[in-house]
Formats: sequence, C-alpha cells, structure tokens
Amino acid sequence: MENIVDDYVNEITDNDDFKKLIELKRIIDSKYKNEIISFKTAESKYLEASNYGKYYPNLEELRRNFSNKKKELYSKEEVREYFDLERKINESINNDINELKEIVLDNKYNNKKCIK
Repeated sequence: MENIVDDYVNEITDNDDFKKLIELKRIIDSKYKNEIISFKTAESKYLEASNYGKYYPNLEELRRNFSNKKKELYSKEEVREYFDLERKINESINNDINELKEIVLDNKYNNKKCIK
C-alpha cells in the first residue's frame, strides 16, 4: 500500500504542471514580496477590525484597502497562472479521490453480494 501512495505522490510531483507551480511560487515570493506583505498586512488589519463589526472606526476604509491590495496582487500574471495551475491540479486530485471512492464502494458492494 505504501508503494502505491509513494507512486501517486511521485506522479503528481513529477508532473510538468506541478513543477511549474513550484517555480511560480518561487517567482511570486521573490518578485512580489512587497505586494504580499502589503496584502497580508491589510488582510490582518481588516480581519481584526471586522471582529468588532460595523462599529469599528474606519472598517469600510480597511475593507477597501484590503480589497485593493488583493486585486493588486491577484492581477499579476504569475499569480493568476499560479492559481489556475493550483485549481487544475486540485481538480485532478479530487477526480482521482472520487474514482478511488467509487472503486472502494463497488468492491465493498460486490463483496457483500458474494457473501450472501
């Protein structure tokens, strides 16, 4: 069983999309370091303030700033490509999991039929 899991992980990590995802992560972390810090700071301030609800002073301004920083970061070509690849890889993994579930359920159902 361990070999099957290792093989599956190797198959994913050897995939060109996964390699590109890792490379994009490196590029984004270095090229957009300041944008990431600004985004995370704005997010943190907004989330902290939102705990107090609409009565927090400048909540709307903090929300707008957070939204603007997010748009600024997420509009970068490498960031968009990163999220597209991540979505594609996750969809593939989810499809594999669903297929595995079906196989297990079919096996379980067929084994019960044989026992009766």
